[in-house]
Amino acid sequence: MTDLTLLSDAGETSLPNTLRVETGRYVADPGTAVAYRFQAGGSPVNAARVTVRTLGTTFFAGNLLPNPAIGTTALASASNEAAFSIGSRLASLKGGIINQLLGKLLGTDLSLSVMDYNALLGADVNLLGFLDALAGKASITAGTYDDVLNSDVTVGRFVSALADVSPGPQANAALKAMAAGLASSDTTIPLSHLVSLGPIGKLALGTEPPGLNANANVMSLITAGAALADGRHQVALDLDAGLPGIAGATLNLAIGEPPRNSPWFSIGEKGQIVRTAQTRLRLVVQVGGPGGLLGASIRVPIYLELAFAEGQLGDISCPTGRPDSLDVKVNARPGIVEAWLGEVDAAGMDNFTKSPAVLPAQLVKAPLVSVTGAAHATMSNPSPTVLDFSPSDIRNGAVKSVSTHDFTGSLFGSLLGDLRLDIKVGGLGLSLPGVLNATLKNVLTAASPAIDTLLDNVLATLGIKLGEADIRVTGGICGRSVLVQ
Repeated sequence: MTDLTLLSDAGETSLPNTLRVETGRYVADPGTAVAYRFQAGGSPVNAARVTVRTLGTTFFAGNLLPNPAIGTTALASASNEAAFSIGSRLASLKGGIINQLLGKLLGTDLSLSVMDYNALLGADVNLLGFLDALAGKASITAGTYDDVLNSDVTVGRFVSALADVSPGPQANAALKAMAAGLASSDTTIPLSHLVSLGPIGKLALGTEPPGLNANANVMSLITAGAALADGRHQVALDLDAGLPGIAGATLNLAIGEPPRNSPWFSIGEKGQIVRTAQTRLRLVVQVGGPGGLLGASIRVPIYLELAFAEGQLGDISCPTGRPDSLDVKVNARPGIVEAWLGEVDAAGMDNFTKSPAVLPAQLVKAPLVSVTGAAHATMSNPSPTVLDFSPSDIRNGAVKSVSTHDFTGSLFGSLLGDLRLDIKVGGLGLSLPGVLNATLKNVLTAASPAIDTLLDNVLATLGIKLGEADIRVTGGICGRSVLVQ
């Protein structure tokens, strides 16, 4: 047998007795000409092209003709894919706050109990089965999963389809009650911003790839869908906080348009990204004043800007070629959080092309006392953290979290550490501002746990946790190598 010379990708394949191996990316797109479906060097790598050149032997005309050049090319492709999502576990929500905020986002009044929400938090649905049910609600009787995802469905149909496939009587009853309140709503959810199925989306409705466990949490589906509902990205409401030390709270919330191809739940190959929503939040809290000296409550306006938290699929391996051996790595990074104690124009919060100006806030205004203040705090991770999901993690639906490295303690406590006060007192003596400064900071420090709880609950309703990103991998497909050309 003739020895072959192995060439690099840049090697000249017209030379005889050569073997060339090229790795790259193959896309099985009927709309692309066969010659262009493979891109050498493309990423993520899912294919290899092998080209062999050698010289043949002539037996009857060897003295008249040179030996002919013989060559052949073969292309094989294999893709491993994983189903994963990003969000929050919503473990510590209070019923009153989530009823107010989630109801406002969905456009209805909610009165679900803590037990109802716990049932929704504990329920998973098969995502493809949910889309099958949703197709029926939207009168899509034939087509693919992408056809469903490319449609906008009303929030009522969305929740009703969840009720059709949700396990457990308590979760089912809660979803039916929610759907009944949304039956007449024309608010829609752009499903393509919520879910991406990759190549699976091209499958006909009712088809499920063998071994794929594409489960999604019911509560996370509802909250992520509500944040996208109808493109209405700003809400305002008075919160019934019910927390000690807080006399009242008002909320303005603006949710940014998510980037294309980076939904909350995805099935894809290495490099696929899921993200939470970019969010701006203005929370004005009334804290009961120290009495006597100030005789007024303290008004605390807090402004937050939260960039995308994201997870990106890393290596996906199937050592045995079976889904039960699937091991997935996800590069996860919490979103950058910037927080201010200060005044911001709520009307300009939904313009995500620029950051609104944050001005010092009027904390106390009394006949003889005026206090303004300002503070700023930031938390971020400079680089992603690799989360490794073993086969048992995937089988058990484990949620793994990555936290910021440069932030500890409470967010509001961090703001207090940077708080700069300007105290003006009329006719009460020059030594008074120092006393007021200490008194005011002591009152705010005492209220800090309640303010942090309020912030956490509001953001958790949107699938966001301050300084953290929660990732879940629920299944995948182990691709087998097949000849495609």
